[in-house]
Amino acid sequence: MSGVILWLPGETALAPLVEKSILKKRSSQAILSQDQGEVLSNSVPLSHVYIEADTPQAWKDALQEIRAAGICGLDLETTGLDPLSSRARLCQLSLPSGRVYVADLWELGREGASPLQDLGQLSERSDIKKVGHNLKFDLSFIQASQNRRLKMSNLFDTMLASQVCWAGYDSLQRADKATKNFWKTKTPEQSLKALAERHLGISLSKEFQASNWGADTLSPEQKVYAAKDVKVLLPLHEILMELLQKNKLEHIAELEFTALPSVIEMELTGLPLDTQACRSLMEQKKTQAQVLLQKLQAEAQKAGFEARRKKGTKYSPLLNPASSQDVLVFLQAQGYDISSTGEAALKELAFNGCSWAGDLLQYRKTSKQANDFLEKWLLKLSPIDNRLHGQYFQLSTRAGRFSSREPNIQQVPKRGEEGLAIRRLFRAPPGKKLVKADLSGIELRIMARLSQDKTMIEAFQAGQDLHKLTASKISGLPIEQITKAQRQGAKAVNFLLIYGGQPELLQKRAKETYGVDMSLEEAKEAHRKFFQTYPEVAAFHEKQRTLKRLPKNHYLHNYEKGFYSRQAVTTQTISGRKRIWGQREYGYTLASINQLYNSPSQGTGADLLKAIMGEVYSSLPDEVKMIGSVHDELILEAPEALAQDMASLLLGIMRRVGSELLSPVPVDAEVEVLDSWGG
Repeated sequence: MSGVILWLPGETALAPLVEKSILKKRSSQAILSQDQGEVLSNSVPLSHVYIEADTPQAWKDALQEIRAAGICGLDLETTGLDPLSSRARLCQLSLPSGRVYVADLWELGREGASPLQDLGQLSERSDIKKVGHNLKFDLSFIQASQNRRLKMSNLFDTMLASQVCWAGYDSLQRADKATKNFWKTKTPEQSLKALAERHLGISLSKEFQASNWGADTLSPEQKVYAAKDVKVLLPLHEILMELLQKNKLEHIAELEFTALPSVIEMELTGLPLDTQACRSLMEQKKTQAQVLLQKLQAEAQKAGFEARRKKGTKYSPLLNPASSQDVLVFLQAQGYDISSTGEAALKELAFNGCSWAGDLLQYRKTSKQANDFLEKWLLKLSPIDNRLHGQYFQLSTRAGRFSSREPNIQQVPKRGEEGLAIRRLFRAPPGKKLVKADLSGIELRIMARLSQDKTMIEAFQAGQDLHKLTASKISGLPIEQITKAQRQGAKAVNFLLIYGGQPELLQKRAKETYGVDMSLEEAKEAHRKFFQTYPEVAAFHEKQRTLKRLPKNHYLHNYEKGFYSRQAVTTQTISGRKRIWGQREYGYTLASINQLYNSPSQGTGADLLKAIMGEVYSSLPDEVKMIGSVHDELILEAPEALAQDMASLLLGIMRRVGSELLSPVPVDAEVEVLDSWGG
């Protein structure tokens, strides 16, 4: 299993499944055996490895054969990783017969063909399935070469399909060289090399992956390397399709494939950043951080702190806030009984009156905004269009939600004036508007549907404000008499308790997140009345807890065993997305109670957003672009004349798709037409 240790008990390797898999294995071997061994030896002609589509007619014939087959493997080799500044050089196409076509796109272009335009049309053909690994990469290069939005369809990404099948699984492995944590979390490898080894028993060489794909002439070795990669795609597709079917995850995989074109558009289009305002705010944040640093150091020095000498660094007696050792020594010397300098521990101290810990948290936050956000954004602006192009990953979180990096768009702050000030840096270009849509109270709506709580459902159907309703039930006051402060307190109650939060945590979060002072007794009373008001939520929590004792069969596949099933603690979203957990030694599941509560809700939110994105993408005119997705938000960039129409379109799709998924709970959204993301 590519080095991954599976700790899932109760393996049931069923003979018919294994026998069927062995037959598939032999079929795959027959298709792939031609390029085993020394493929460049005199005994194995290159024509047995691939067919070179080196003329416009040969390229046309290859496309015709693909149309007749109704399916193809697709892979590109490119001169770099950025589709805005690099070029696609080689295209590889595989067929069910095992035949592989390799085409030099530059040579074909010089001979009068338009291979990238042809590939764009191929991506739109609903009657031809396109199979690739990390298709986002290949299709980004194809889309970047077009002067219109491609309506891509009938896609199958072996990486996404495998991630869906593994359902967020991770295991524990011994870290032999560790000095503190002797176990580390391990997730299954999802590279093409790993999948080929796991499912086909084939080792793909990556020797030529970083070779010069922009050379005047490509070598036979480069083309053989490219042909080998594409040749495994259709055998992998066959296995993964059956694995999806056995786990009843075909719909979830299709949801991911349908969302893929919108992810490509967000990455290619990027976010418009006001560089002058960004630089100004960065300098302001750095000044604020410096003032806080001096204050922290002065207070520590006044209290008698003197830093220990550290090897390899220039000595300074002043406290270094970035040093956990310095911070821990200082706080312990002040009489605080702590063993960690992490955020949670510092928040606990600040909550209990330690102003120095509060200043340190603010220093860390301000420094992070200045250096990890603002400064890095300026450094990462594309030289092509002066925009910020983050990378999105559909399934890197275990619940199925998006993540992003370079930069991490998901971490752009939202709350308070500080968050809005940062969001205002993202401004629409002249003649354009940003259309921002945010699903309204979606976590509570999802919980209403998951728990089938009658009071929650009726409140949403009646258009009631659930925060005011909760405040009314807790306080005993009529809903029309609820104050803004009481509603804020109820927000803390609602958003924490639907995930099983306890009174002690509620008291802290109410203060930290919503600025609401709540005694422990008040938190306990709010906890009691919440579950008294929404009893089915408590029943849902009880049901989720029992899942730890009721593992289910989940199917996996590898080359040696074929298809086999193992027992795993499993949760599901409303759409059917699964999350499974491995086990610790002695049969204890890695699933925590909080994860069992959270995963169905967070995963359902991911399913909903991806379903909306897929439909919005297919509905937009070419001049309107999807430029961002952050948690429950979508952002479009549109010409001013179309902005209001796009707002109406977006609102309609979000309401309809959301209400269909969460029925009988209605879904609503807030949509705004803005000059900047922050309003």
